[in-house]
Amino acid sequence: MKNFVSVYLILALGLVSCTEELAETVYSDLVVENAYENESDAEGLILSVYGALRGTNWGTYYEYDYLNVSEQPTDTYGRDLWGASALELGTWNNNEGEILNLWDGAYKTIGAANFAISILEGMPIDESVKAGYIGEAKFLRALAYHDLAFNFGDVILNLGETNEDLPISSQAEVIAQVVQDLSDAESVLGNSSTPGRASRGAALALRAKTHLNAKNWTEAANDAAAVMGSGEYSLLASVEDVFNVANKASGEWIFAVMSTDDGTGPVSQIGWHALAGTYIEGGWGRISIAVDFYNSFEPGDTRRNLLNNGFQDGRLRDDDGLPRYYAAEGTPEYDELSLDPEISLRSLPGNSVVSSKYLGGNDRFEFANGDFAYIGVNYPILRYADIVLTRAEALNESGNSGEALTLVNEIRSRSNATPLPDMGQQELRDAILDERGKEFFLEGKRRMDLIRSGRYIELWRSNLQSKYPDENFGYLNEDKVYFPIPQKEIDANDQLGN
Repeated sequence: MKNFVSVYLILALGLVSCTEELAETVYSDLVVENAYENESDAEGLILSVYGALRGTNWGTYYEYDYLNVSEQPTDTYGRDLWGASALELGTWNNNEGEILNLWDGAYKTIGAANFAISILEGMPIDESVKAGYIGEAKFLRALAYHDLAFNFGDVILNLGETNEDLPISSQAEVIAQVVQDLSDAESVLGNSSTPGRASRGAALALRAKTHLNAKNWTEAANDAAAVMGSGEYSLLASVEDVFNVANKASGEWIFAVMSTDDGTGPVSQIGWHALAGTYIEGGWGRISIAVDFYNSFEPGDTRRNLLNNGFQDGRLRDDDGLPRYYAAEGTPEYDELSLDPEISLRSLPGNSVVSSKYLGGNDRFEFANGDFAYIGVNYPILRYADIVLTRAEALNESGNSGEALTLVNEIRSRSNATPLPDMGQQELRDAILDERGKEFFLEGKRRMDLIRSGRYIELWRSNLQSKYPDENFGYLNEDKVYFPIPQKEIDANDQLGN
């Protein structure tokens, strides 16, 4: 991969009249070797790596696009007013926009991290401060390679030693580097000060998730236990509070791409994409949930309240003057509202439910009335509930189903869901996959969870057949487990061939 990082130097040019002799005046000898000299420079350098997580354009990588890549081709995704997408149907090629954005955003982050590490290593600053900044850069590089390895399989591994084209490295080699980077980071990073910055807990948590996705069960269980035993993190009392902006720095959050509340600084696009204006179903960003999945929630499960069904669009009344409500057919809300003579009930057009998870604490029934584009909600990457369920899954796969069940029920109890009874390993394996679906819907985790389960194609195809009963999805097979390397990368890299 060529040109991971370009360094732009701003040159001061003197203005001269057209009659004066044109002469070069040197105003600065600023070059890379002397541009970064103190801790303030180091802070700016590492912040540029965090900035790369927002991708290469508006809404890409961890501003929004990673949700599309991770949620549309799954068993929980619904239909939206924009029509079926190549991601949803599995008909993508290696020029697909969101897949390109994931590849580009991850490698932009890797390039920025490699550059930062190379500069930091030579900076004349306090060694412990330097080590901390390098630890942050390695954490961010590990996050990007984690995303690449588990979405693409074999990818290009570049640690900054060369600008030449490099061949494909095996997934196993990339995962080993992710684990090494996170181990290096964990050894030098301190406690969490904000979920927007890497910390020892974040490094341990991402290493636990890396081991989980690689099916290294013992290591995943141990790393998750270290996070849980640190005393830094805990579940919020109500799952409905997790995405309230008032709690975006709470102990539930281990690592997130954070956002300003007023649009004056970096902002997440999730609130904008969830639902806006007259886009009743799917919003700007196609976010919707399959009715079959919605109906799988117990009525008392508070996670169900983070989905928007049976809501009123307060701006609109029908010709008879009655207030207009929307609900998905085949849900309890639709059945109940259909009996009310004082309202006008409209079916959600694609028969899918929309998300209210990212409303930042705004009333889910009023969300259609306003534009909450800049509400400051976190983009979720690592939160404590994920680590609890990571340990539960790893323990169950290791034969300790008893402790695993206790942990699953801890998550269920927080949401007022009925505790699971004693069950065998296979039953609990399926229950944990189901629980992760309910806890982390639309958080960019479902596709990876399904791949790890070995049931990806089966469950994805089943959802598509339910949504589009007249279509044939026999073309879905194991070739769809990993995304293809983008064609533009193949064209640009002589080591990949054409």
